[in-house]
Amino acid sequence: MYKKTCTRCTRPSYSSTELGEWLCPTCGFDLSNQAFYNPSNYQNINKKVLPLRKKLESYKNSMYS
Repeated sequence: MYKKTCTRCTRPSYSSTELGEWLCPTCGFDLSNQAFYNPSNYQNINKKVLPLRKKLESYKNSMYS
C-alpha cells in the first residue's frame, strides 16, 4: 500500500497501486505526479512512476525481442 500527502489540504491519501490517476479523497486535488511513500515505514519511494501505457509498451517490446 502506498501513501501520498496532499500539498493542498495536507491530508494523507492511500492506494494499493502506484499507477493511474490519484485524487485526494478530501479535496479532490490531483496527486498523480507527486512522490509516494511506503506507509509501513513512511520512507519516500524515490522513483518516477511511468504511466501505465509506457510500462505496457516496454513489456510488449521485451516479449517480441
